[in-house]
Amino acid sequence: MGVRVRTAVTPAGWWGAYDHQRRLITLRPGLGPIQSACTLMHELGHAYYGHIGVTGKQETLANRWAAFRLVDFDRMIAAAAAEQSTAGVAASLGVLPSVLETYLQTLTRAQLDHVRAVAVGRAA
Repeated sequence: MGVRVRTAVTPAGWWGAYDHQRRLITLRPGLGPIQSACTLMHELGHAYYGHIGVTGKQETLANRWAAFRLVDFDRMIAAAAAEQSTAGVAASLGVLPSVLETYLQTLTRAQLDHVRAVAVGRAA
């Protein structure tokens, strides 16, 4: 993608930022490994789409782009069979719960039914 990544101060409340003109991703210092990985992938989504500025639509696109690259359906199913909560599944996959939620929102009805069936089977 031709994007540089650095760790430096970001705007208040932001874990990361993407500057399209400079093709530069900045990650906030002190993020944990999962926060850092998920934030980097989100910012790479902005780079992929060439986003300039910040809009709700751009955030949604970057979130989805990141979720599809961080969550594998088969691994998620295996985690759902073993874990008791969405947070547990997310931790097992090494992603933030918000990333897993974004991923789940994009699944088809058949895929969601499969996830539910696995979770119900675990609870039985």
